[in-house]
Amino acid sequence: MFRQVTVILYGKKIGYLRQEDTDFTFEYLSDYEGIPLSLSFPVEKRVFHSAVLFPYFASLAPEGWLRSRVSELQKIDEKDLFGMLIQNGSNLLGAVQLIAGE
Repeated sequence: MFRQVTVILYGKKIGYLRQEDTDFTFEYLSDYEGIPLSLSFPVEKRVFHSAVLFPYFASLAPEGWLRSRVSELQKIDEKDLFGMLIQNGSNLLGAVQLIAGE
């Protein structure tokens, strides 16, 4: 399964978060020279890899009772944090948005 979102920071496209089966990657756009998304993602011309959803992005998903409620209402597996971010990424707290289909 392949899924991807565009990562937006302060209204500007900065990179892509992808899932291919059980592998997650994040990479900045090749011309991005702005502030880092987080300390765990310094601005570098490389692809970051993880076997699980990166903790930075996982922390953007709802938690506790709200995660259960979102899962129920949107019919998304409660363990599918990336799926929740795909569905709700345009309405996150803070300066980050995750937009599907771009």
